[in-house]
Amino acid sequence: MTTRRASWDPARERRTGEQPPIRMLHVITRLVRGGADESTLATVRGLDPRRYVVDLAVGGGSDGGLLAELAAHRVHRVPELGRDPHPWNDLRALLRLAALMRRHRYQIVHTHTAKAGFLGRLAAAMVGTPTIIHTVHGVTFHEHLSLASRAFYVALERIAGRFTHQFVTVGEDVKRLYLEQGIGAPALYQTIYSGMPLDDYLEAGAMSDVERARVRAELGLRPGDRAVAMAARLEPRKGHRDLLQVVARLSRRHPELRVLLLGEGPLRADLEAEARALGVADVVRFLGHRTDLPRVLAAVDVSVLTSLWEGLPRVLVQSAAAGRPVVTFDVEGAWEVVRDGHNGFIVPSRDLDHFAARLEDLLRDGTLARDFGRAGRDQVGDAWTLETMLDRLDRMYQRVVARRAA
Repeated sequence: MTTRRASWDPARERRTGEQPPIRMLHVITRLVRGGADESTLATVRGLDPRRYVVDLAVGGGSDGGLLAELAAHRVHRVPELGRDPHPWNDLRALLRLAALMRRHRYQIVHTHTAKAGFLGRLAAAMVGTPTIIHTVHGVTFHEHLSLASRAFYVALERIAGRFTHQFVTVGEDVKRLYLEQGIGAPALYQTIYSGMPLDDYLEAGAMSDVERARVRAELGLRPGDRAVAMAARLEPRKGHRDLLQVVARLSRRHPELRVLLLGEGPLRADLEAEARALGVADVVRFLGHRTDLPRVLAAVDVSVLTSLWEGLPRVLVQSAAAGRPVVTFDVEGAWEVVRDGHNGFIVPSRDLDHFAARLEDLLRDGTLARDFGRAGRDQVGDAWTLETMLDRLDRMYQRVVARRAA
């Protein structure tokens, strides 16, 4: 645990009569490099310290490098809080979270992701936290689960929804799906897009042809190569195996095709083996985590996404800002970024024939790809910035706290 200034001094409040900052705890299952995690990290770091004292509770498996960025904040590690179901550890995590909340008397508990969302809200209700907020970063009961698993997760979300005072959804698709399942009331929902720094992507998208050629050469691309990038954590829900199948089909007709996979994750060795088995090991390159993602995205010809479920895919916003056309599965949030036939293509989930055809359209027609890229840059606005997200969260916190006090 790291230490910072005292979070609350009730005696000082009585002496001076001044309004103290709101004491808040964010809870997330783990902090790694991903959309929900980066959005939570940006929120914890970005809220005005004059108005909020913000703590963070994280489970095991968190990225130490990301936690190091929170040196000015109090971080509470809960090792028992993990992604996979484990009745004993889940109970211990629940009790530890409840003890933490009781000790610090937070005015707001704001939870993120599935496991932390359920246990964190349950713990907050147990200790009587005045305001309980949950951000829905993605659908827990997605269609790729069995019917029994979907029913189980819907039941958990409905239970937690009974003591949730405010839902924040990262996209309208997610909001619609939760309301269709009877989770909470419509009046308790607000959509706030996950903000992200886009200046580097917009700047990279405006690079000259000479600079772009230099970046492509650094990536090992030859002048005649047609490069496709997918930036996503290497885990099952991102659907990399579907992309490899598409690559195997297209590489026979397009020997100039090169595919760059950006990101790390538990499936890397399996995906590398599958690429070799499909005969595309010389086409697909695993670049790992990149700190120069804006330049890489701006240097390729097409950005793709084969996720099976999402909340709102941040990489689609980043790709649009970098001026890249997109081909994506019809996943939650895609329609809020991609205008089909205008700045990219949206195809039915796991329809590999359709996906391959649309990707081939962009590989063959450079003019169409450039037109789509320009259209994407034109539609990226302030709704996606960190400043907008933090401003909307600030106003939401103040409104909900006032509503609960009344």
